[in-house]
Amino acid sequence: MINSVNVPVQTVNLNGNVLFATDRVRTNACNCGGSIQHDAGSGLFTLAKPGIYEVNFNANVTAATAGAVAFAIRSNGEAVGGTEMDYTVVTAETYQSISASTLIRVPCGASKTVSVANVSPALQALVKDSNIIVRRVA
Repeated sequence: MINSVNVPVQTVNLNGNVLFATDRVRTNACNCGGSIQHDAGSGLFTLAKPGIYEVNFNANVTAATAGAVAFAIRSNGEAVGGTEMDYTVVTAETYQSISASTLIRVPCGASKTVSVANVSPALQALVKDSNIIVRRVA
């Protein structure tokens, strides 16, 4: 299991990933050979062993201008259905909490990369207090 966070505000470009600076809890203390791999500061999590993984994400989001902001959990670069998180910014820099969770299956002999991406139609987004938990459940 891993719990990664990024508390300060970060700008996430269109199709860019939310970055996670700190791995707050990690069940694989030596940082090698575990089923979930992450480099602090990256937005990518590698699910390296077969199984079913639960991914939970939450953050506060806004934009510098009014408009639609959207994020989604991605698996190997593709948005996972049912995880899109939408917020229409009416007043610039007014934050709204978003969250999503999903299960991802990694088949034998494979690995997958998980991220949370800005899938907004046209806006850069501001993200703060981002939190992700990835755990192997089966």
